[in-house]
Amino acid sequence: MKRLIQYFLFPALVISANLCLRAQETVSLPAKDSSYNQICALTGESGNFPKKAQEALQQLTINGYYRFVTNYRHLPLSYANLENNKNNIFVGDDSQIPQLMLNISGSVAKNTSFGTDLYMWAPMTGQGQSENVKGLNLGISLYGTYSSPYGDFTIRTGGINWYSLSPFTFQANKGYDRYSIFERNPWDPNTKSLDTRYNTFYNLGAINQDERWGQQAFQGLIVEGNNLPNGFSGVLMYGKTQLNGGLSPLPNNSYGGKLKKEYKSNSISFNSFNNTTFTDSLQSRRIGFNVSSIEFKNKIGRFLLRGEIGAGRTIEQEQTNDWGEAASIKISSDIARKFPTEVHLYRISPKVINNSAAFINSSFLQATPVNGTDNTRPVLPLVASAMVPIGQLVNNRQGIDVNSQLNIGKVKTSFGYSSGVELEKLSSKITYSHPINSLALSHFWRWDFPGNVGPYNNLSKIYRTVYETVNLTEIDPVTALPVHKKYFNSIELNMKLKGEVFKKDYYIYYLGQYSSAQNHLSPITVFTEKALLRTYYHQLELYYKLNNRLIWTNYLGFERIIANYSTETDLVSHRPKNQTGYSVATGFDILMSKGAGLYIRQRWMDYKDSSFENDKYKGFETTVEIKIFF
Repeated sequence: MKRLIQYFLFPALVISANLCLRAQETVSLPAKDSSYNQICALTGESGNFPKKAQEALQQLTINGYYRFVTNYRHLPLSYANLENNKNNIFVGDDSQIPQLMLNISGSVAKNTSFGTDLYMWAPMTGQGQSENVKGLNLGISLYGTYSSPYGDFTIRTGGINWYSLSPFTFQANKGYDRYSIFERNPWDPNTKSLDTRYNTFYNLGAINQDERWGQQAFQGLIVEGNNLPNGFSGVLMYGKTQLNGGLSPLPNNSYGGKLKKEYKSNSISFNSFNNTTFTDSLQSRRIGFNVSSIEFKNKIGRFLLRGEIGAGRTIEQEQTNDWGEAASIKISSDIARKFPTEVHLYRISPKVINNSAAFINSSFLQATPVNGTDNTRPVLPLVASAMVPIGQLVNNRQGIDVNSQLNIGKVKTSFGYSSGVELEKLSSKITYSHPINSLALSHFWRWDFPGNVGPYNNLSKIYRTVYETVNLTEIDPVTALPVHKKYFNSIELNMKLKGEVFKKDYYIYYLGQYSSAQNHLSPITVFTEKALLRTYYHQLELYYKLNNRLIWTNYLGFERIIANYSTETDLVSHRPKNQTGYSVATGFDILMSKGAGLYIRQRWMDYKDSSFENDKYKGFETTVEIKIFF
């Protein structure tokens, strides 16, 4: 008993006495109210465990999403790398997309708030703890905002932050809203009404996207200043991008910023983005780039003038290369108030390189270390002379795009025209995509983004799609460069119809793309053998709203890709590429409860190149996705 008093009771009495003395220093009590409980009741103090905690936060909010996705694939006819894996079931998204994301935000005062993002990712590949390290897409992001009479200031740091400056400096391509919406993207949200996604696409030509849409991933420090005096705002950023940094411990960094001035409904800004990367541990080999631009928006009567004019250069070792020009100017107006039209003029020098811009590199192969070793890999997928959708910019090219909208009754039509030419003869290759089965085709290679794969080593995977390379045969034997410049033409047509059957809404969308690449100037797409390569894509979608909780989704796709004899031919058939692809798909959108959706997709595929015997696959893929927002 003595030891019990000595070791436990006596120290407790001493601590209680000290706490009471501290309380009496701040509160004057009547003699009759001298007990510990009475003192603590008046002061609200009780050592490390107060009975009444001080309010540290005025508001705390937690929200986010959980996404489960799995697919089963059966390919009785497939590429060689899948011969032993014709039946495959996969759980998770084979890219850097977290299954669970939590957004935690709060305020500590009326003018001060904070927030953080927590990502959780479980790919289950059997590689152990190492598989959970996926560079920029994991970690904790922290941001805070402080409002003052001089402006609103925000700091973002850590983890991954999705951000954009301008198309030439730091931004992802947004295009002209002509795309298929049958396959759901990881960033697609749930909506209160299931058909909101399809009704919005019908009315506006676009669907709601989360913060990642049109933005790039950045890890580091971002400081923003908005609502500054005299209409100014600004941004400073320092850190790493997904293509310059990642897991490499070598010194490499990206930095840039923006200074913007707004006046009435117009604006002008100065933007800059730069990178320096060392490719070896001794920091003796350096590569990088600098890009600076001026972006503007001006309303002149019924015309809206937007654009960006700038310059860029590359850095190799101790050599700083010459600057090249970059210009993109868009003029838009609502003709007769019924025919909104935009004319886009652009020119991007092959000397302008930027891993994180809205344009694709086709002129310069840049490399970066792999996990800190002296081995290097390309960080810019060198897509050679690319045939791309209208609106997607490519360096080493100049041209014109025309985009317009015409509505006749319930039929809404979006039309696009493009004509471009290379500035220099730098590549003896042409690349193109396979949009009909693009997502399923990308699943043939999980996790990585390999290049030069497939039965003829001419396929390269990028995020959620695959592009193919064809070689030209008319080349200079000394320089190995093409004899002629390449010219590109494209026509796109997106038609949308909404109606009712049995008092139930339906939506029908058609997307057609007709493109060609040739060695001569042409006003429109070349539909004859004079084209080096012709691509024709047709996609038809039907969505039928059975009730408020169920939508039936359907898809038909057809593609034809034809090359002429100025391109590489097969060693056996002695014929150039002649490809045909089909795709039939169906599925359901199911509203399980408020904020929770179930999405099922079943796709059948059949593809064959009649000239290249081994280039063929056939089968189906089933995808199930559950997404819950809270």
